[in-house]
Amino acid sequence: MSRAFALYLLLLVLTTTTTADDGDLDDLINSLFTKEPPNTGVNAGTTPPPAPIAPPVGSQAACQPGQRCIQKYLCTNASTSGEGLIDIRFDDDNPCVDYLLQCCYEEDIIQAPPPPPTPKPPIDPVLVNPVCGKRNTDGIGFRIVGQKDSEAEYGEFPWMLAVLRQESALDQVVNVYLCGGSLIHPKVVLTAAHCLHNRSPSQLKVRAGEWDTQTTNEIYPHQDRSVVEMISHPDYYKGGLYNDIALLFLDSPFTLNEAIQTACLPPQNTKFDLQRCYASGWGKDVFGKSGTYQVILKKIDLPIVPSGQCQASLRTTRLGSKFLLHESFICAGGEQGKDTCKGDGGSPLVCAIQGSHEHYYQAGLVAWGIGCGENQIPGVYADVAHFRNWIDQHMQTRQLDISSYTP
Repeated sequence: MSRAFALYLLLLVLTTTTTADDGDLDDLINSLFTKEPPNTGVNAGTTPPPAPIAPPVGSQAACQPGQRCIQKYLCTNASTSGEGLIDIRFDDDNPCVDYLLQCCYEEDIIQAPPPPPTPKPPIDPVLVNPVCGKRNTDGIGFRIVGQKDSEAEYGEFPWMLAVLRQESALDQVVNVYLCGGSLIHPKVVLTAAHCLHNRSPSQLKVRAGEWDTQTTNEIYPHQDRSVVEMISHPDYYKGGLYNDIALLFLDSPFTLNEAIQTACLPPQNTKFDLQRCYASGWGKDVFGKSGTYQVILKKIDLPIVPSGQCQASLRTTRLGSKFLLHESFICAGGEQGKDTCKGDGGSPLVCAIQGSHEHYYQAGLVAWGIGCGENQIPGVYADVAHFRNWIDQHMQTRQLDISSYTP
C-alpha cells in the first residue's frame, strides 16, 4: 500500500470501518524470512426482532408519493423470515441506492419499538445463548444473491470481530481497520499478537456485528467497545511469528444477539487434519499493491493440511529446504486463488464440531503466508488448540467463565 493511499484512507471520516494497514505486517514483509504477510482475500432461521433504532429518513423524492426509503425488514412488504433475497450488487433501479433499503409506503412501515431497559449485568455476564460456535449458514433476516467474491451471509459468523486503531485526523477521531479477531467471551477477544506490536490498549477499539463496512442499515447495529488490557503470549517471537496469539479485554461486555455470539475453542491439542474449514475476514483479495480490502465480510473454505505435508510444501518456496514449521502453527489451503491475505491477520479459521449440526470450533487464526492463494502453498495459522490451557489460565485468573467458549 502506498503511503499516499494510506494517508487518504486515514483521512476518511468513518461511519463504519475504514481499512488500512495490517498492523506491523509491512515491516514484517521486509524483515521476516517467511514474509509476505498473512495469506488471501478471505478473502437463521428465526425471525429477528426489529432493531431498536428509529427508521431512517430516506430520499423522499426518489420514491413514489407517500413512500420513503426504509430498511427492508421494517417494511411489511418485505420478508424478514430469512427467506428474503437481497442482491448485494449495486442496483441502478433502486431509488434508495443502498441495497438494504427499499421504498415503502408510510402505512406499511413497522415502527421500531423503543429499546428494552438495560438490566445491570452481573460481574461476569451470562450469555444470551449459552451455545457457542453457532454458524448461521443462511444468514439472519435475509439471504444474499449475486455473490461474486464469496461474500459471507449477514450474521453467518457471529463471532467475527474487527480490531480498529483509533487515529486523530482533522480534529476528529477516526477508526482504521487493523486486524480481525473473534469473540470468546462477551468482553474478551482472541486475535494475533503481531497485530498488537507497538500498540497500547488506549489506541484500540473492537467492533462486533459488522458485515458491510459501507452501510449502517444492517438489521442489528454494530457495537464498539474499548480495550483496557491486552495480553500477548509470553513466547511470541515476531521474527518468525511463533506463538502468534493474544487476548484483548474490553471495558464492557458486548450485548449478545443473533448477530453477535461467541466462538467455541477446541480442547488442548485437538487435531483437525484433512477437515474442510472456513476462514472469514475483510482482508485483501490478492497480495501486493493491486489488492484491495473487502467491503463485505468474505469467507473461504479450506482444507487443513497436516504439518509434515505443509512443511514440505513451504520448503519449495523461498524459505528453502531447511525450513522448520514451528509447533505453534497449523496450515490450511494450498488451493489456487483461495487463501487468507493481508489484512486478515488475527481472523478466525473455524472447523465443524463433529456430531454437532452447524457448530464450529475455532481451529486457528491467520498468522502468515507466502503470497496469497498460491497453488500447493498452504497458509499458516496460529494453532488455537495448542494454546487452550494458556487461554483458560488467563480467563480464570480474571474470574471470567470459560463456559462462554466451551460447547
